[in-house]
Amino acid sequence: MSKMKETALTIAGLASVLVAGQTVANAASTYTVQKGDTLSELANKFNLTVEDLVKTNKITDANMIFADQQIEVPTQEELNENALNTTAASSANSAASDAASSAMSEAVASMTAASEAAASKAAESEAAAASVQAQPVAQDTAVAEQAAPVAQQAAPAAAPAAGGSVYDQFIANGGTDALWQNIVMPESGGNPNAVSPNGYMGLGQTKEGWGTGDVATQTNGLVNYAVSRYGSVDGAVQFRAANGWW
Repeated sequence: MSKMKETALTIAGLASVLVAGQTVANAASTYTVQKGDTLSELANKFNLTVEDLVKTNKITDANMIFADQQIEVPTQEELNENALNTTAASSANSAASDAASSAMSEAVASMTAASEAAASKAAESEAAAASVQAQPVAQDTAVAEQAAPVAQQAAPAAAPAAGGSVYDQFIANGGTDALWQNIVMPESGGNPNAVSPNGYMGLGQTKEGWGTGDVATQTNGLVNYAVSRYGSVDGAVQFRAANGWW
């Protein structure tokens, strides 16, 4: 074998050893915990953080490891990949949350618009009925021929619902616009007589006693329930927006 060929083979062998050594260095390894070891010492030993070891090994208590316990020592490549996966998952969760919030806002806006349209139509019908009733009562033909006209009495207009609309009564009895828009409308559509297939009743859809009765009773019960369970009306609104129920 020529001298040049021997030299070439020697260099190739050294390159193989270096590549093999680099592969071993980059691969994840396992360390057996010795008596007296701590995660902090192991992190320093392997140029890692305690959090790296905790996440990789799913350790619940960073202050408690045991002798002979097998600890996986991650490579930098694995740590980088885990960080990317965590970032991607966080972005996906954020996007899903934003989409759900947007859908909820659109649903509330749609229900509010429908309620206002129904209220407007009802007001127009009541106004038309009142106008018809206000017309003078038709007089008998013989009476009309008399020289002196007989004074006529206009029919009374239709009496409005006690206290105005359900919304007005709700506000007058301590309810808030936020409570109405974010809980009452999604739950019952603003109908104090609403009953769900599961038996939940009234403006706030409950099985408690305040789910029935007039608007004032239901409003007081709904506000008291929001404060007692969630600490405040705003707390109840935030919980309903986040969970879709309350």
